[in-house]
Amino acid sequence: MRFEQIDFYANVKIDEDVLGNPIYDTVVIGSHDGRFNNWSSEEIALLDREVTRTQRKLMTDAPLDIIKQADFIRVGDDRYSIINDKRDYVRWRILHVREYFT
Repeated sequence: MRFEQIDFYANVKIDEDVLGNPIYDTVVIGSHDGRFNNWSSEEIALLDREVTRTQRKLMTDAPLDIIKQADFIRVGDDRYSIINDKRDYVRWRILHVREYFT
């Protein structure tokens, strides 16, 4: 299998402005190997078409606590938000991610 480096990012509060609004900075909380997987025919049959069209399935070896802290990930030049569907297996974690369109 071909793996890519996946960077996990979190928004960390660094200060407050004069009105008391928090100021956040984006920091890397971990870099781990992973790859995108195709949807299986069973998943396509079970999941809504909107899910399989707009989301991708990502397999990574990142620890679950890093995944829970992450606000978004970056794979190469692409940025993805993490959807709440996270599955923990013995060696791998499976995430559903959605690409940022900015």
